[in-house]
Amino acid sequence: MKGTVLAVETGPLLRRAALLRDGVLDALEIDDLSNRSPQPGAIYRCRITRTIPGIGAAVADMGDGQTGFFPEGAAFSPGQSLLAEVRREADGDKAARLSPAIQLRSDHLVFTPARPGINVSRKITDKAERTRLRTALDAFASKGGFVIRTEARDSPAPDLHEEARILTERYDRLAADATPGQRAPAPDAVARIMHKTDTIGSILADEASLDGLPPVPVPRLDAGPFDTLDIDAAIASLMGPRHKLPEGWLSIDPTPALIAVDVNTGAASNGNATLRVNLDAASALPRLLSLKKIGGLILIDFAGAPKGSERARIAEAFGRAAAHYLDGSTVFGWGPAGLLEAVCRRPGRSLALLMPEDPR
Repeated sequence: MKGTVLAVETGPLLRRAALLRDGVLDALEIDDLSNRSPQPGAIYRCRITRTIPGIGAAVADMGDGQTGFFPEGAAFSPGQSLLAEVRREADGDKAARLSPAIQLRSDHLVFTPARPGINVSRKITDKAERTRLRTALDAFASKGGFVIRTEARDSPAPDLHEEARILTERYDRLAADATPGQRAPAPDAVARIMHKTDTIGSILADEASLDGLPPVPVPRLDAGPFDTLDIDAAIASLMGPRHKLPEGWLSIDPTPALIAVDVNTGAASNGNATLRVNLDAASALPRLLSLKKIGGLILIDFAGAPKGSERARIAEAFGRAAAHYLDGSTVFGWGPAGLLEAVCRRPGRSLALLMPEDPR
């Protein structure tokens, strides 16, 4: 199927949203409907209960018996009250990870109260348009920071003013009550998918998923969109370590400390087959890591011990894809063992932990 398709399916345990680009699974988000713990993206009013000077961290009361952890909390003091965003849900005996750098989104803007400055999406390349968009929000610079999204290109300044006003007033309402507790829920699976794409060509959804979908394009009712579009088969292929490339394959093996990746040329031949396979692997790997919902330190053993200019091309291809698919990604470069080293933010529970045998 050509174009961009959003598929949404809701069962008793999970709500799943998938994005396909030209028939290829590009993004996958899953809501665990049985999980009542604080979820990434939710905003809470927190009160600092204690600091941990040895590691520069702080522990906070989130209300409703929930405890949060600020890994960078050296500047906080016991009793201090602040708004925070959940960055990672609680895991076993580890409390939910929090950040004071909250983000409030609209169609064209992201408001960052704790991070001043007006930044324009890198996908908007016209200098005059970038200047126009920044100037349009100058009146709100004292309120905090803004990220102007790609969708804002060519938007009239009055429309951006109105969105900025709504976002800043929403923040003021969230900040008004000092009692610990949730102030805004986490974005659901569909909202998280929408944050990752500029346009949706069509929507397929089952009846239980129709509420809350974007009004445009008009959703098409389908009793089992994941089956109709072969998404379940694509998800099943993500559960194992080995993934086919146009030529060759790669293996992804996560451990508690790092993600080890091995690239193999298989039966590829003719011309510089090794470089072709390595470039395919470099471009495909970030999407696969995003779909498998794993992150952290990444060590990649590309085929044939690439050298010189080939290393530069491979690292560039990986970095370009990582910037699109992986939050908080950094490519460190080639290590002494000849491995490409990178890191990205851990997204929370992996796909293997989120998905039961029968998601319906």
